[in-house]
Parts: sequence; structure tokens; C-alpha cells
Amino acid sequence: MATSLKIAERSAHGKRAARKLRHDGFVPGVIYGGDRGPVLVEIAAKELKIECESAAFFGHAIEMKLESIIEKFIPKQVDLHPVTGIPIHVDFQRITKDSRVKVSISIEFTNEDKAPGIKKGGVINFIVHRLECYCSPESIPERLLVDLTGKEIGDSILLMEIALPDGVAPVHQERDSVIATIAGARVSSGDEDDSATTEDAAEGSTE
Repeated sequence: MATSLKIAERSAHGKRAARKLRHDGFVPGVIYGGDRGPVLVEIAAKELKIECESAAFFGHAIEMKLESIIEKFIPKQVDLHPVTGIPIHVDFQRITKDSRVKVSISIEFTNEDKAPGIKKGGVINFIVHRLECYCSPESIPERLLVDLTGKEIGDSILLMEIALPDGVAPVHQERDSVIATIAGARVSSGDEDDSATTEDAAEGSTE
């Protein structure tokens, strides 16, 4: 199991049962897909909230025994309370050995200290924070790493520069062709105002 999340089966269903679960500190969920019917589950709300805050949560496969059968599934959607942000429902997709799943994988940049553009004050302008990929359950990577070595201000970081593991393919090859750029550092409006004030003062002193 790729996560410590504790999931248990539940028999009660319906709005009243869901409200009671939430009142008791649990989140109702459903596992669906494959050649079996949906399975109702419950998860401790605090644990689920912590897992959801991890960038790798939606790329992790979970394996557990359900109805005397070992099942494997991945998180697909977590509904949050509009005010508190606490999870109120979660959907899981059942997967098998032959499944190909679509997952969202976080992108991380390495060797910023070896990028001349960053050393000159440039900043990474993210165009894509996460990459949607098709892959088999056995080949889901926790993250995708991009090496910034040698990158200058004005350079673009391209999708082809990501070393994708075998069996992993981007969902939107053309749309996500540019992952990020190295942009020049911006001069803040406050600095501009200070500069203008200094110039005005200089002009006034010559009159």
C-alpha cells in the first residue's frame, strides 16, 4: 500500500448515514469501476485531510482487502466543504493489472543553483504545476523531475525535457509542450515609485 490512509467498509448509505459519519469524524467514500459493483467505504476525516495536502496523493495506488478480495484503487476526486475546506466525500477508481489510469503528477525542478538565469535574479514562471499522464498502476511516479542546469533568463523548459518512466505518457502532448520559463526579475511598483520620487527631488533641487 502506497499510503498510510486507513479505509474501512461501511454498510449504511444515504444522506442521513453520511451526515452521521461526518458528525463522528469520518468521510464517506465510494470505490467504483472495473467488473465489480461499487463498494461503500469510510475514512477518518483528519487522516484524509492530511493525505489530500500531499502533492502525490492522487498519484498513489491503495491496496487493501475488501469483501475478502484484495483490491487496488486510486483517489479520483475529493469534495471539500465550501467554507471549512474539510473533505466531505471521496471517490476512488478501482484498477487492475491491465488497467491504464489517468493521474495528475506533480512537477518539481532540481539544480536551481546551477541555472545561470536563476543566479542572475530570474524566477521560474510555472505554466504547468502538474502533468496529467496515462500509465499503468505499477508505473505511477510520485513526481516528475526537471533539471534546470544551464538554464538562462528567457529559456523555456519543454515537456520533452522530462524523463518520463516507461509506460507513462502525457495526456496533452501539445497543450503542455512548455512546462515553465525562466523570467527576468520584476521591478516592484514600490521601487519604481521610489525611483520616480528620487528623480523629482533631483530636478527640484536644480531649480
